[in-house]
Amino acid sequence: MAFEEFVVSGYGGFKSEGRTLWHGDPVAETVVLIGGALQRKTAWGRFEAVLAERFHVFTVDLPGWGEADTLPASYDVDFLAAALHDLLGAAGHRRVHVLGASYGSGIAYRYAQTYPQAVLSVTLAGPLLRVPDGVREDLRRTVSLLEGERMEEFAELSAGIVLRSGPGARVARRSAVRRILYSLFRDIDDADGQKYRNNTLRVLQQAPSLQPPITAPVLVATGEHDLFTPPDLCREVASTCPDARFTLVYDADHAMHLELPDQAADLLTRFAIGESLDGLAYCHPVEFSAALSPGAGMYAADGRR
Repeated sequence: MAFEEFVVSGYGGFKSEGRTLWHGDPVAETVVLIGGALQRKTAWGRFEAVLAERFHVFTVDLPGWGEADTLPASYDVDFLAAALHDLLGAAGHRRVHVLGASYGSGIAYRYAQTYPQAVLSVTLAGPLLRVPDGVREDLRRTVSLLEGERMEEFAELSAGIVLRSGPGARVARRSAVRRILYSLFRDIDDADGQKYRNNTLRVLQQAPSLQPPITAPVLVATGEHDLFTPPDLCREVASTCPDARFTLVYDADHAMHLELPDQAADLLTRFAIGESLDGLAYCHPVEFSAALSPGAGMYAADGRR
């Protein structure tokens, strides 16, 4: 029977906390979940529960998240990748599958580059390695609204950025997920507010280098209606990885693990254990590295914007 175990580590003077949901099978592999803005290690819900049927699941509060210390925006993803490695070592996880979602995607990407010996596979969900021009001003405005304590406006804009989709788009559980995110942003306390501010400034100001290439298998996925990290941008992220797959999940946008947790967890599970992703009813046909060309967008082949 699965049981929880918590661990604390301190890297570079900043506390991190981790939580392992141990699978009944001691030889099961481990999946690490690195979440987006305000994601806490104990709040993955149904998505985590499905993964726990097959894996040990390790969820993290790295500096800047949850119960960990606030991390100033001047600290980059290299520091966060090193903090993750320190926390994994404290928990006893040596080789892992890594999922990075939204704000957490840059950490997962950099971790796979820096510690390739520790990574079995990488999944990037709605990757936000660099902020698209179309949402930069809105993200900056969320920080201004938060600093001005205009909480209703902050919550409305923040939820709207995450759940940004085109008119008429069919998105599963749209209303319920919007209510959850709106309440989360509106009721943010001072400590989480400081973490949100610094994390948002970090993603606006910094981005991980695209060199060296990630050598592990990579899956890049988002909802088909995602306009925060839109499909073309996600496809371009996949093109930077030699062994990559790219797909879109039907009836979802940027918050696919909340909108369709069973399908999102099934996709990650199949990828991590090496099963075919062909013909899945809940996602578009999978594209592979050979068909993904970097082009001249945000993620050029040499890593420059």
